[in-house]
Amino acid sequence: MPLPHAWLALIALAALSFHAPSLAHADDDSSEKAQARLLLAQGNSLFEKGDLKGALVVFRAAYALYPSPKLLVNAAAAERELGDLPGAANDLRRFLDELPDPPDDPFLVDKARTDLRALERRLGRIALSGWPPRTTVEVDGKVARDPFYVRSGEHRVRARSPSGADVERDLSVSAGESVELPYDGREPARPLVERTRTVSSGKKSLWWVGVVVGGVVLVGAGIGLAVGLTFTNNANKQPVKGDLGTINFSDFK
Repeated sequence: MPLPHAWLALIALAALSFHAPSLAHADDDSSEKAQARLLLAQGNSLFEKGDLKGALVVFRAAYALYPSPKLLVNAAAAERELGDLPGAANDLRRFLDELPDPPDDPFLVDKARTDLRALERRLGRIALSGWPPRTTVEVDGKVARDPFYVRSGEHRVRARSPSGADVERDLSVSAGESVELPYDGREPARPLVERTRTVSSGKKSLWWVGVVVGGVVLVGAGIGLAVGLTFTNNANKQPVKGDLGTINFSDFK
């Protein structure tokens, strides 16, 4: 399956820039990075042979090992040739969002921006508006990044803020159109915590009454004995007064 020379040149450039780290990072050669390089070469070889699905799988594996943004350019090239235009646009957008400042490969950046603009004319774009940081978003039941490119049509979008605000809505978007899901500023009401004592119906709910009554009787008997002893020893003294405290009913659960 012949592939456009522009895409072959693009992935070749991404491979070269990935294989040639800057002097500042010359010592940063972990085993994960070395393995990612091997996978990148394998993926590029599969891409050139026309095995686009195999190439995409290998590019994803390389990115999982060593998340260099440039690997996303290779993944986008495979996705575009496979007809997954939203996937290609989302990977190019992520590549541009994760670039260092200033970018170390201006030509690759310009090519990615040009390709993304071309894809944006054929796709819809869904974005959040006014939502706080770390808000999560799902499009058609899949976790997505903000913004997110989709095919024209209706899509189910759900956004959840860190504080618990949850909005789910169907949004219709056309090719070349950008639709936003606004944040209304309303946070979920926190339930009031009330201390209640639930008394179940039936005989079992009255068992603690006997315990309490028995305790009161015993305490009263002790007080009566103390008072009687006091009057016996000294009839002129006032009866002993004591603080019984508060009976904590939770102790009788």
